[in-house]
Amino acid sequence: MDSNRKVLEVSSSIEGVDNQGDLIRSLKREIKTLKSKVIAQDIRIFEMQALLQSGKGLSNILNLSQLLDTFMAVVRERYDVVNSCVLLKEDFENGEKEFFQVKRFFAIDDQYVDALGRKEPLYLFRIEKNNGLLWQLIQQGAVFSVRDLQKEPRFVTAWEKLNLDILRSDFWCPLIKSGEVIGILTMGERRDGSQVAETEYSFIQELSSIATTVIDSTLRYEKNQRILNNIQILYDVHQELANINDFKELCKETIRNAVRAVKAQKGNLMLLNRTTGKLELVVAWGYIDETVLNGLNSGKIETKTFEIGEGIAGSAALQRRPYVVNNRDEIPQMGSFETYCICSIPVLNGSQLEGVMNFTNKVHIGQDGAAILDTLGRFTKEDVSLLQGIADQSAVSLHKSRLYSASITDRLTGLNNSRYFEDTYYELVAKAVVENKPLTLAVLDIDHFKHFNDHYGHKAGDHVLRSAAQMFNDLRREGTGDQAYRYGGEEFCMLFPDTSAEEALILLEEFRKKIEVSEFEYDGQKLSFTVSIGVAQAGLHSNDARVLFNLADDALYECKRGGRNQTRIAKMQKEAEDAGVIPKNDKVG
Repeated sequence: MDSNRKVLEVSSSIEGVDNQGDLIRSLKREIKTLKSKVIAQDIRIFEMQALLQSGKGLSNILNLSQLLDTFMAVVRERYDVVNSCVLLKEDFENGEKEFFQVKRFFAIDDQYVDALGRKEPLYLFRIEKNNGLLWQLIQQGAVFSVRDLQKEPRFVTAWEKLNLDILRSDFWCPLIKSGEVIGILTMGERRDGSQVAETEYSFIQELSSIATTVIDSTLRYEKNQRILNNIQILYDVHQELANINDFKELCKETIRNAVRAVKAQKGNLMLLNRTTGKLELVVAWGYIDETVLNGLNSGKIETKTFEIGEGIAGSAALQRRPYVVNNRDEIPQMGSFETYCICSIPVLNGSQLEGVMNFTNKVHIGQDGAAILDTLGRFTKEDVSLLQGIADQSAVSLHKSRLYSASITDRLTGLNNSRYFEDTYYELVAKAVVENKPLTLAVLDIDHFKHFNDHYGHKAGDHVLRSAAQMFNDLRREGTGDQAYRYGGEEFCMLFPDTSAEEALILLEEFRKKIEVSEFEYDGQKLSFTVSIGVAQAGLHSNDARVLFNLADDALYECKRGGRNQTRIAKMQKEAEDAGVIPKNDKVG
């Protein structure tokens, strides 16, 4: 009995020990589990704190480039990945297609080779949205890997078609705001060559959610800043254009202000010729060779006219809406300068087409004020809106100015007519006398013009008048206020403000000699002619406008009497009166 009891006691003792061991092991497992949970919670708390701090840091940045750089840096540090890139949805495309273009990148080659074999800046790389599997995953909004365990692309077709090897990415994170994809964050593999596990995606998912909100806000902020700036520009342009009456000068200022406003490399204004129905270049301006600009604005460089509906300018005119092409491959390349982007804006006075403003390429303005071609720049929606505002502001002014210009312009030669000469001449003489500044009048006549008309015919005579007028008009010096007129028949006048008779004589003699040696081809015939010119200076020869004109006219006839093909400065008023050339005390009536 005792032995049996001892056996039972021993058995009970052993069972108790086993039960305690199970308890200890169970407690250890629970402790281990709790410890794991504590560690996981600690990591989670740290990540939440990191997210909170990162979110605060990102929300304080209002510069898009700095914001994207910071966002990528946080993710790279968290996952110890080699490279990163952010693509954002472009907002300047006219078509139905959507594109996502590189905005910032790190540790990726800054150039790539496109489908045509051209080496381009990485900032030009973009991918088009489609309905394939890759885009279906992007629209889901979750982080996903784009390479398998063998580091081969999971989306082979899209990879090859879009040339995605350029991004050197291992996983992508869509940036979605209010259900719309506004961008994509791409990340490469870790520095040790391993891939980021899916279990580690939670941090980037949550950070991206914060970053997307901040990116969207920053984009809106920068857009609003551009809009406010554009409103100020429109106000300034309106103030400037409101004070210009001269049609040509109004055209110049319109296109000059527009080019500067959108930082275009060059621009031009084409007006509709209501007789031919074609768009004709009137003025150009931009950051290009000054000789070329002067040649375009003076008409020395012949430019192409466009039918309505022809080319990009003609399309804007036909459709009565802005026409933007930001893809270089879709732009016909003409001339020696490559066009990266182009924008055409119709100028409409109500529903009536006045013309089209055209702009090509973008520039950076350096610290020294010099313009540097921006091959990455494109015309945005804000640019188009601003240009439309300038076009609307100028349309009415251009319409009124064109009507007025037509009334004061000689149709045959394009010079100001005698009516405009009468309107301005007396006023300018009086102003020069009051301000004690020189103003020189030149009166020109084509020698033997009646004989020329009788011999060659009136059409040939008209050709000579147009040729002489063009060369005479070319005498005008930029920014001086020089003005040329057709006074009547074969007679022309020119006013040189702030210019003495001797200074004007030098210019006019060069002109006379140039005419003398020039040949003008018309209908298979080579024509030549000479001119005679009389010169008088307000304040020197006379203070009276009518007397001054008579003195210059008499100097012209002195040239005629002396054999023609000459330039002469007029007699002084008293000398002319004593010689009986003009009546004494001849005053303006």
